[in-house]
Amino acid sequence: MEITSDETYAKLRNDLEFWEPWGRRALAAVGLPAPGALRVPGESTNPVLIADTGAVVKLYGEHWCGPENYASEAEAYEVLAGQGLPVPPLLGRGELFPGGDGWPWPYLVMAAAPGATWREATARADRPTQLALARRFGAVLRRLHSVPLTGTGALRPDSPVFAELLEERRTATAEDHREWGYLSPRLLDAVDDFLPPVDALLDGVEPVFVHGDLHGTNLFVDAGNASVTGLIDFTDVYAGDPRYSLVQLHLNAFRADRGLLAAVLEGAEWQVTDTFAEDMLRFTFLHDFDVLEEVPLDLSGVDDIGELARLLWDVR
Repeated sequence: MEITSDETYAKLRNDLEFWEPWGRRALAAVGLPAPGALRVPGESTNPVLIADTGAVVKLYGEHWCGPENYASEAEAYEVLAGQGLPVPPLLGRGELFPGGDGWPWPYLVMAAAPGATWREATARADRPTQLALARRFGAVLRRLHSVPLTGTGALRPDSPVFAELLEERRTATAEDHREWGYLSPRLLDAVDDFLPPVDALLDGVEPVFVHGDLHGTNLFVDAGNASVTGLIDFTDVYAGDPRYSLVQLHLNAFRADRGLLAAVLEGAEWQVTDTFAEDMLRFTFLHDFDVLEEVPLDLSGVDDIGELARLLWDVR
């Protein structure tokens, strides 16, 4: 392959013409019929191709955390197998270049998720349907958090990966948010004092299966019968604190709509404490992504940490 650096990978990662032959090769290798056409569903970190036969090929390069992404997703499919969740079944796996000296280019082949993405479906749905879908996903989230942690890597109960991530984010978050520019400098000056030590934040919390990237195109629903039809993309999974799961879901998929947040918490039978809003703001700052990017609120004039917590996360 013609990929030798992060830069060349970035240019080619969503290029259908470049990836189509490799997608066809993967489908043939796992014994699936040749598709008439393949398409790229949109921007993604790892190359993804959807066949008109209903199969999805996902390839993992050696750049942009590809090895870690593959390890996490392969482990997640093993842990989730047989759990009765709306996760598209794994149809096969392999390597494009097994046994060579270079990167083997591992891949997974899954069934396509039925329904429409949350973003597509809720853009057309009325308010009662949106709330019903959020409540239904709350029930799915509760079941996801109850999946036994039987993994051998990031999804084993005593995995240190999640705590290590939060430690890294605690160090970098204020500077990152200054660069992103959504929040006032005065508020960001207070972030270091607002964030407790990670071991104190996680003290007494039983680790659960955490999907760390529940954004608006990783969740599939059927608005017609208010059902959750698919949950995809397990490259950012952890044995960790369930509160972390809510950050992308609320701020990206729900775009900080607190009515939808209240509905998902109801469906999840989530116990909302008096400190919920401030606790969730802490996990907002500790999240691995630019989670305020899709929030349709001007937060630049908010100078008080408590006010920001209430504005984003108060459901009482």
